[in-house]
Amino acid sequence: MIYLVAGLDRTTFARWHDHVMADDVEIATRVARARAAAKGLELIVAAVIGPCSNLVSDGVDACHLASMPRFQGFLRPEAA
Repeated sequence: MIYLVAGLDRTTFARWHDHVMADDVEIATRVARARAAAKGLELIVAAVIGPCSNLVSDGVDACHLASMPRFQGFLRPEAA
């Protein structure tokens, strides 16, 4: 199955996406992280999208979110 994996580079917050052929979502996520790492990126997966544009995984790891710096300028007023 082909998945679209979308995310961000942890250090630059640059957007990243790639199509990955894999047997399941977990393998697709690992392949995407390996491909990003080969380009020098530390990928945080935001979403994995399967056939017919179905969101099959939100992909966000709590440990990655907890370790990310918080920037006041990026927060909505109600979240600050």
